[in-house]
Amino acid sequence: MEDNIVQFPKLKDRIINLGKKALEDKNYTKALLLCDQLKEMNEHNSQTELAAVACLLEGNRSKEAQVRCEELVFGPFESDEAIEIYISILFQLKKYEELQKSIKKLLGQKRIDENQMDKFQAMLSLSNKVVADRDEHQLDLHTLIENKVSISKQLELINELRMTDCTIVFSQIEQVLKSTKANPLIQSFILSILQEQSIDTDIEINKMNQSMIWNATNQPNDQKNFVDAVMKKLSIVLESEDPSAFEIANTHFQHFMTIYFPFIPIPSNEDIWAACFYCIVQEYFDRNIAADELEDLFEVENESVQVAISLVKRLEQEGYFDLNGY
Repeated sequence: MEDNIVQFPKLKDRIINLGKKALEDKNYTKALLLCDQLKEMNEHNSQTELAAVACLLEGNRSKEAQVRCEELVFGPFESDEAIEIYISILFQLKKYEELQKSIKKLLGQKRIDENQMDKFQAMLSLSNKVVADRDEHQLDLHTLIENKVSISKQLELINELRMTDCTIVFSQIEQVLKSTKANPLIQSFILSILQEQSIDTDIEINKMNQSMIWNATNQPNDQKNFVDAVMKKLSIVLESEDPSAFEIANTHFQHFMTIYFPFIPIPSNEDIWAACFYCIVQEYFDRNIAADELEDLFEVENESVQVAISLVKRLEQEGYFDLNGY
């Protein structure tokens, strides 16, 4: 059946031209779709695959870019042009063992240009040292599980984790993210690092009396949509009236949502949280907001807003809003 499919004349050229235009316009999502279409038609080449890798990198999809670039370097095309990009991706993802194997394989195949030999030899030497040091001093995250050490010590561990391949200490990361005693802000920082490293593994998160199974490469947009909705309501009510107060409310609310990430606070009513941070910022300026005024502005019950304010103030008292500490 497939042998009888007739493609439109010059379809390949048309797709390539559209892809070039999409790249010029920095529309990387569209350009990637067009590269994928060429691959499905078996009309791809090393240049279109290289363009696909670039699009994946622009979209912060480093792990997918690694797989596609590896196929480009070691697959049928054997693209020497893609070698430096592939090695850079492995280095960025802290895949030091794979980096070592790849460089040694390329050296054996005599595919590394003499002009680049020193650079790749240096990367090989560095990766050897990193692997040796890592094996000798594996990162210990167990102190984060009970949240018993100072926040400065916890942040030191987070900085070390950022420089570590998370797959090596993933079992420890799982324990921290499952722990109801762990600092929720530290948990959020760990989730951010998992995103940076494109760790494609489901993981359980328990924090702020909520739980979920989460994957760094496949996240719902619920929290982002919630944040956008609350900020839109705050902007309507506050931004034109008092831009400075709006900026303070924005910063405070964004930090609050970082504590909650990837969850949405309960109740998940945008109006309540917009009213909550409106009241909090007004208090900073010693302005009192009457209950009926609040209900008119946000169409919410004052009692619900006061409960939300109490939660934020409790988190402040527990030190989660001490920006100097972070």
